[in-house]
Parts: sequence; structure tokens; C-alpha cells
Amino acid sequence: MGDYICMENNFLSLIKTRRSVRAYKSEPVPSEALDAVLEAGTYAPTGGGHQSPTIIAITDPQI
Repeated sequence: MGDYICMENNFLSLIKTRRSVRAYKSEPVPSEALDAVLEAGTYAPTGGGHQSPTIIAITDPQI
């Protein structure tokens, strides 16, 4: 139960401090961070489990 409360507090802190991005940096996202985000998106819940996730990661700065 203690782990749940800690996780809940971390999540609440995260959503309270979340901000929208208004400007982007020109440096690329590190591949480890991109891989972690893509993995999280792959396992994220969908509408009743009926939607197949489609994730497109564009890493070419020209695009």
C-alpha cells in the first residue's frame, strides 16, 4: 500500500507541474529517451483494447 501512495503522490506532482511546450530545442531527443517514450506508448491503454497503436517517430530534422 505504501508504494501505491508514493506512486500516487509522484503522479499528482507530475500533473500539477506539467506545462505545455511553446518552443522546441533544435537538439535531437536522445535515443534512450525516445525508446522509452515509444515503449510506453506501445503499452498504453486504448479504447477497450480495440485500437492498435500507431506511433510514428520522425527523427530527420528536415521533415
